[in-house]
Amino acid sequence: MITALISFAQELVLSVGYPGIIFVAFLENFFPPLPSEAIFPFMGFIASGGKLKLSLVVVAGVIGTYVGALFWYFAGYLLGASNLKALIVRYGKLLRIKWVEIERAQQWFERYEAPVIFFGRLIPLVRTFISIPAGFVRMSLVPFSILTVIGSTIWIGILSYAGFIMGEHWELVTPYFEGYQRVFEFLILGIVIFFLLKRLKSTR
Repeated sequence: MITALISFAQELVLSVGYPGIIFVAFLENFFPPLPSEAIFPFMGFIASGGKLKLSLVVVAGVIGTYVGALFWYFAGYLLGASNLKALIVRYGKLLRIKWVEIERAQQWFERYEAPVIFFGRLIPLVRTFISIPAGFVRMSLVPFSILTVIGSTIWIGILSYAGFIMGEHWELVTPYFEGYQRVFEFLILGIVIFFLLKRLKSTR
């Protein structure tokens, strides 16, 4: 199923260009099993052939990602935890979404608060579901949007540029972005500890 979706996404981008990228980016956020690691390197490869501009690939990807993030943000904002949980438990299998994944994102949000909206965009699954707890607590939409756009731009830019550089060998990029989640978790934890220590030292 995932292979078929990836093929569909690639054909859509080849057929309609930037609108296709926006839709695929939205779909990748709406349907988490569709991996961006297998989507944006391909788009970068297409840009390397001159059919698309790399900068516009990133812009279109960020637009679609932001719309997808808003969907889950408002799902959390309007439904609340208990109502959304009931829906996910009942219908989540259709989208291959498990409530435990949302709970994990919520734990990330409770631990790191607003900064995880930015850093979470660099972590598989977390980058999708981190929008939900932000909606639960009704985080202000302006900082949510800013952090989402910046984090998404970095992530999409890295993937697309990697595909652009690799050209027809773009598929070799994907394995390097798989299994890196734990590395980013420790990186984020280290950054948070650094700023906490710096703030504590400043207070003293």
